[in-house]
Amino acid sequence: MSISLVVSAIIFLLIAARQWLPSAIRIWHIMTLGAIVLLLMGQISLMEAFFAVDWNLIFYLFSVFSIASALYNAGISVQASNLILSVKHPNLVLMAYVMTMAICAAILTNDAAAVIGVPIAMMLARKMNWGLIPLLIILCATVTIGSMVSPVGNPQNILIANEGDFENMFTVFAQWIFIPAAITLLVSTIWLKRFLKTNDIDNYEVTRKYQEESKVTQKWPALLSAVLLLILIILGSALHNVEGIYHPTIGQIGLIACLPIYFFGYERRHILREVDWPTLLFFISMFVVTGSLLKSGSLQFFLKESGIDLDEPGTVAFVSFFASQLFSNVPVVEIYLKLLHQHETQTQTQTLMMLSATSTNAGNLFIISAASNVIVLQQAEKFGITPFTFWQFFYLMFPVSIASVLISYFWILWYAAK
Repeated sequence: MSISLVVSAIIFLLIAARQWLPSAIRIWHIMTLGAIVLLLMGQISLMEAFFAVDWNLIFYLFSVFSIASALYNAGISVQASNLILSVKHPNLVLMAYVMTMAICAAILTNDAAAVIGVPIAMMLARKMNWGLIPLLIILCATVTIGSMVSPVGNPQNILIANEGDFENMFTVFAQWIFIPAAITLLVSTIWLKRFLKTNDIDNYEVTRKYQEESKVTQKWPALLSAVLLLILIILGSALHNVEGIYHPTIGQIGLIACLPIYFFGYERRHILREVDWPTLLFFISMFVVTGSLLKSGSLQFFLKESGIDLDEPGTVAFVSFFASQLFSNVPVVEIYLKLLHQHETQTQTQTLMMLSATSTNAGNLFIISAASNVIVLQQAEKFGITPFTFWQFFYLMFPVSIASVLISYFWILWYAAK
């Protein structure tokens, strides 16, 4: 067994046992320490570690975090909360919240939606006398499922969209994944809604402080950046296969979109400080860990010895689901795409869509399985909240995870056979 594989397993176990570790230890501390250990042990060099990081993805996440932070500072979260609460009936409030966060995830990625959604959840929980912990877990499920339908909904979809030679990537994702995502979102909401009566209101009196600090300032740079991001992504998709013009990467699109915030915003320095740097470091460290794992050859050896077909739907679903529990879905997708190249498989749309749907749904099982779960947890802690534990998350999300994977798996098989 390789050292890289052992270190990866230890990272998972430490995150699972985090509730018994000192409260000052965060998830990004554990992942970063794992990356440092692998560097010091010579399992991966500094140069190899640098190139193992998908900087295009990091730049895009930096951009959407900047936009999310600017929208938050502009009071968008407060306004969204007030709009959602205006519908009065509890079921309609929950439905409005879920739909808002799902759409936000599809447009701005699940990670940005997680940043925006946490303060909204705090206000809804207080006004509706709901338990904050189950509402935050609903947020995790919603942004994960909502992100499935869009090629820019989550980091792993961005990697897959870049890999696939799709005529129109938005159309492809909608055709293959929209229906199972909609069914899964409905099932998960019905299941998790039953836990909202758990009243933990004493755990988030910081909501008052949040509301006092969330004064609306300059709005237009944040709104312009959000609109610009959406327009550039749609144009990039529409012109993807047009020859003779420059095609910017998703990272370049993100950086261009957030220029109004940093050029014209009054609070550019504050926004830069408020960017979720720990999560970006978590991602960078995670890429280093998985880069070391890929370099060790452990996964390649297993696949060679087992003789499995990487294009076979069952294999794609099995590997992407279970591997995501140990390594998180983003690096799993990155590794799987590289293995597809190394084994010279016939990469088809069905394979890529199965990889996208299953790896995304896998994020519903454990906190570590999706970075958006980590973001929700860390954002809650930033507001002084003691959020859900590893096992609370697992208990509520296990049925959601299994149902979502099965629904997506059988739908994609049926759609491919049409």
